[in-house]
Amino acid sequence: MPLEIDLPPGFAGMPVGTDDKMNRGHAWSIAENVAAGAGKSAEEFGSYLMALVPTMQANGIRVFGKFAVGTRKGDVATLTLGVVQWPESAPGSRDAIVAAMAEQYRSRHKRAVVQPVRLPIGPAIVAISGGEFHLPESDVRAQIKAEYQIPMPDGRSVVILSVVAESEDAWPSVAEATARVAWSLRSGEGA
Repeated sequence: MPLEIDLPPGFAGMPVGTDDKMNRGHAWSIAENVAAGAGKSAEEFGSYLMALVPTMQANGIRVFGKFAVGTRKGDVATLTLGVVQWPESAPGSRDAIVAAMAEQYRSRHKRAVVQPVRLPIGPAIVAISGGEFHLPESDVRAQIKAEYQIPMPDGRSVVILSVVAESEDAWPSVAEATARVAWSLRSGEGA
């Protein structure tokens, strides 16, 4: 199913498709633009990006990248958009599916704020959560996440849009940027 979205201003990332030649072109283009800032050669950085492509493809990821968010300099969010397929056609109406998805999300993420919403493409859930991400050597980072789960009109797939930032102060901007992308989602098929 062809999808179109409007990405946040300043978004730097890559679309991930099934055409490896196109994926390689996107990876090298990004590598040429950001490798020096990461202290790597374009070839090395490009190879890192290409090494991620099979895992992203296997997980249905179609777009992955970063953009500035919030009012503080240096606050960056990571955007991931993926598409997962139902094992068979989804049962019932999309509104019923959204209600079930919201309950399942709430059961797995007890402190998340989860609610059904209606986007131009149809019903969806939106979830906002925060927490801590623990790294080795007692490094603890705050993590703010906004996520939309959107059953598509084809009855076969669900779009998952997730935006994560490490700044508690940026959560309103994370929520706003994620909502803009979700509201812009368009499909070649009717809603």
